Amino acid sequence: MAVLIDEEVRSASATGPRAGPAPRYIAIWAATLLVLLALTMGLCALVDPYAVLGTPLVGGLNARKTAAIDWPRLSKAYMVQRARPATIILGNSSADVGFDPASAAWPEAARPVFNLAIDGGLPGNHLRYLQHALATASPRQIVLAVNFNESMVLTARRVAASVQSQFDFEQRMRVLADGRPNPAYAGGRAADLVFATLSFTALSDSIKTLLHQHGAGVAAQTEAGWNNGAMMIGWTRQDGAYAMAMRKDREKIGQYLSWRAHKVLDIDPVFRLVQVAREHGAELSIVILPNHADGLEVLRQTGLDADYDAWKTALVEGVSKAAPDHVAIWDFSGYSAYTTEELPPPQDRGPGLRWFYEPLHFKPALGALMAARIEGAAEPAGFGVRLTPGIVAAQIAAYHQAQAAWVASHPADVARIAALVAAAQK
Repeated sequence: MAVLIDEEVRSASATGPRAGPAPRYIAIWAATLLVLLALTMGLCALVDPYAVLGTPLVGGLNARKTAAIDWPRLSKAYMVQRARPATIILGNSSADVGFDPASAAWPEAARPVFNLAIDGGLPGNHLRYLQHALATASPRQIVLAVNFNESMVLTARRVAASVQSQFDFEQRMRVLADGRPNPAYAGGRAADLVFATLSFTALSDSIKTLLHQHGAGVAAQTEAGWNNGAMMIGWTRQDGAYAMAMRKDREKIGQYLSWRAHKVLDIDPVFRLVQVAREHGAELSIVILPNHADGLEVLRQTGLDADYDAWKTALVEGVSKAAPDHVAIWDFSGYSAYTTEELPPPQDRGPGLRWFYEPLHFKPALGALMAARIEGAAEPAGFGVRLTPGIVAAQIAAYHQAQAAWVASHPADVARIAALVAAAQK
């Protein structure tokens, strides 16, 4: 018996352990993974949901960039380099949905127009994206849309962790803030390519993009960087323009009351932007955006009228010092036929206001009127005043005169907003 056992042990030692099925399973698993990665990369590259790669647009396949509107700091950084625009529009979400680069209001000499406005953008963001764009483009004209709200430094401004990566854009800027080449650009570009082709988010957005290529009312970003506002239109139909206005009023009342505690404004990036535009030989038009009368009444009732006046005065005087006679400042704020539309009743689910989605976001129809004015059109008369240091005081006085008339003739609106302010203060 012992002899037999010894012979079996020697036999097993000589031949070694038998090869099991594990290596074959690992090979199959690895091959499957590679195939899935290749398919993911191929689909994402074909659809190009964030317009990072510049895949040619094909109607019904990838022309509607439905996911890019959620990633403007990513998508527009690459789109503007391919567009080589003659006119660049800068600003926040109001300009993003309000200025359509394809509008007939832009003359031939101003085309192609690219909307580089960024949802949630601040003056410093506008400056950095302009510097980035100027590294590869030579626009003849720059339109900078500004408003009082975005110059406020809010200490309580928070960005959700889930979208924080959308706000970290410095690694994809071609140049640093001082104009030198950005040494991190190549790494940032590589990281964006990996995200846009191999991430689960990109795969999910690619599938959604494919599914939303057909049908009306689809929110998307155009090749010229414009957010088509379909989401705003959908909210209006679902909730009504009245509810949208009330939500925006509550939001701004909360911000204004919070800001009132420390009152810090940041407009220095605007003056630096003026210098950058001048250095590159581009004409610059600064557009003070309009607010609906609801938004203006919120400013008044939260006690910020004097701060609003001071901001406008500082803007005009600072720009004049930075580039005298080289920048046109157009003021579309204040009370006019376009900003004093009556809100629809709460139960209305129609198209809403003619010129605004809600108090801060204006419609492309109003954006076209502003574009026409800054491009030299005489109409519409009474909408848009070109500000200089010599007339800004008179313009502010006219604003308050019109404000007093509106307040006196709209007691119900004044009372409605007063109730919102009182609720927020409690």
